[in-house]
Amino acid sequence: MVNQAAGPLNRELLEDLAARGVRATVLAGWVDVRPGVAPPFEIIYGKPLVKAPVWRRLWTWGVFTLQAFRHLVKHRREPVFVTTNPPWVMLGLPCLRWLLGVRYVLLMYDIYPDVAERMGHAKPGGLVGRIWRALSRRAMCRAEGVITLGSHMADTLRGHLHQGDVCPIEVIPNWADTDAIRPLDKADNPFAREHGLVGKLVVTYSGSFGATHDTESIVEVASRLRDLPDVHVMLIGGGTREREVAQLVADRNVANLTLLPFQPADVLPYSLAASDCAIVCLDEGYEGVSVPSKTYSALAAGAALLAVSGPDTELTDLVAERGCGIAIPPRSPDAMEAAIRRLHADRDLLARCREAARRAAVEEFSRPVGTARTIAYLAACFGAAETPSAGPADGR
Repeated sequence: MVNQAAGPLNRELLEDLAARGVRATVLAGWVDVRPGVAPPFEIIYGKPLVKAPVWRRLWTWGVFTLQAFRHLVKHRREPVFVTTNPPWVMLGLPCLRWLLGVRYVLLMYDIYPDVAERMGHAKPGGLVGRIWRALSRRAMCRAEGVITLGSHMADTLRGHLHQGDVCPIEVIPNWADTDAIRPLDKADNPFAREHGLVGKLVVTYSGSFGATHDTESIVEVASRLRDLPDVHVMLIGGGTREREVAQLVADRNVANLTLLPFQPADVLPYSLAASDCAIVCLDEGYEGVSVPSKTYSALAAGAALLAVSGPDTELTDLVAERGCGIAIPPRSPDAMEAAIRRLHADRDLLARCREAARRAAVEEFSRPVGTARTIAYLAACFGAAETPSAGPADGR
């Protein structure tokens, strides 16, 4: 596996591969390993990702890409599972396949150059984008298989292909650990008790404060809901706009809003479970290129979703198909306020949404479902004679 930032989902996949007797190695700048627990897979550390400023991100991408190529040449007979983090590694894989016979499957977390264009880092339709799409198309067509996170993302990838191209694209959503993250009564929740949330309807945004996340609307809506003393808004996270968000909260001085940093891993299940309603954002312009991973943790916690996204996205489809929340347009404080007031007034609707959210997590977006689908697809792509059932690793 090649991923510059191998988070919990990557670790869980590697652990479940090991449980099926598969020896695996991950090349990463950072790996989510559990303290005091020896991972059942090998780790080769490369250049860690630095997100900001942009020039340092590009530098760490470049160094890690060169490190990845060196290790892929050395281990050219082993099948490779490559993510788009960093997005440059996949662009050179067709050459390694042609020269050395390297076989690989791609995992498209984010779709480039579309993301770069929509963030303003590359000119839409410019030379960089055209070259990048041509290289991306070549990498997909030479792959044994391609995995992406949603049907709209798959449609975007197909737009990179030419008529007649043969490129199998499999949709496998992210997942959450539904055993670790689960609904919990606030009276029994230490996080809820610590922050005075027992007896409150809690609306939570938990994640990065980035350029594409509309935290301004959340703060504005919290100030509008002062007439509902049993509603409390939690802003939990950090990122490139952390100081800006902290200043905004301080300036507005909203009594029914609490701002907290990212929570430790052992606290996260409790902070998520304290939520009655979780705000998940996919800003306008990012349809079909990304899916917020926090969606699945919110579902596992049994929180009703406030899906802040446009009409043709995985988020709005999920809410419509599963009945697990309310979809509202981006950058619309009026719609967000109306949705929260509706859930506050109609507690039966809130309960149904929460039950549907947890049911969706267990049935469709749990770790056993997600890793089993991924392992089965990898086995099919790489021609495994069989997929061993889960059990103790036997070294096969």
